[in-house]
Amino acid sequence: MKKRAFTLVELVIVVAILGIIAALAIPKLQGNTLAAKEAAAKDMLFTLRTQIELYKIDHGGVAPGYMGAIQAPTTTLTNQFIGTSKASGAAVSATVPTTDYPYGPYLGDMPKNPFNNKDNIKYVANGTAFTTAADDSSGWLYIKETAKIALNTTGQDETGVKYADY
Repeated sequence: MKKRAFTLVELVIVVAILGIIAALAIPKLQGNTLAAKEAAAKDMLFTLRTQIELYKIDHGGVAPGYMGAIQAPTTTLTNQFIGTSKASGAAVSATVPTTDYPYGPYLGDMPKNPFNNKDNIKYVANGTAFTTAADDSSGWLYIKETAKIALNTTGQDETGVKYADY
């Protein structure tokens, strides 16, 4: 009985074809990864902006980032999103509202910037463009005076829009 097997030439041809397919598919998959990060970033920004507006409604029009009339430290700002707070803006990390801290939480966790995987917030001075402040040192940029939030990510998408301008 004669045994049938692939020849060396046939195996080389199959490996070459697989290499060509991989060379064509990998850039497409990498492009999809970037598109997924961009979509996730836009979705997270929409959620953050919505929750900032809800916080303002609960706190008499005052945006997160304040405790009374003074700037809150960024740890308090984070607690204003993921913890509970008083009408004055004082916040704790507890996630169950009490009579002392009746508002929130507005987010389950602080979302991570999909480009740099950071979830901390950096204050930006009022009047400073987010694109000027973007340096990847934190996940998010926030202007408390205007309640504006953006990605702290340098670079731009394929249409030329800077990530900090999303």
